[in-house]
Amino acid sequence: MNSNSVGPAMKQKIFSMNLGVEAVSLYLLCCAVADAGAAITLTTLQGKWNGNRTTLELELRRLESRNILGKDGEDSQGEPVYRMMDEKKWR
Repeated sequence: MNSNSVGPAMKQKIFSMNLGVEAVSLYLLCCAVADAGAAITLTTLQGKWNGNRTTLELELRRLESRNILGKDGEDSQGEPVYRMMDEKKWR
């Protein structure tokens, strides 16, 4: 369960940040996962991601580097869990 989500996760600012299609698509996917109350992990994303794992990992790092996503500990399998960051902190 994503306890950090209050209301819909998606912020319109994502569309004005000059990110590539893949990064924006991953952001929207992360929003859908968060809004469903699920943890944002590589496993939950990979089952819904249309691209390959390498691209998924690359775009996760891109969103992290822009402070759009942040790591929020690990799940029971030791996999990183991500959280949506406050858009005021995005770079």
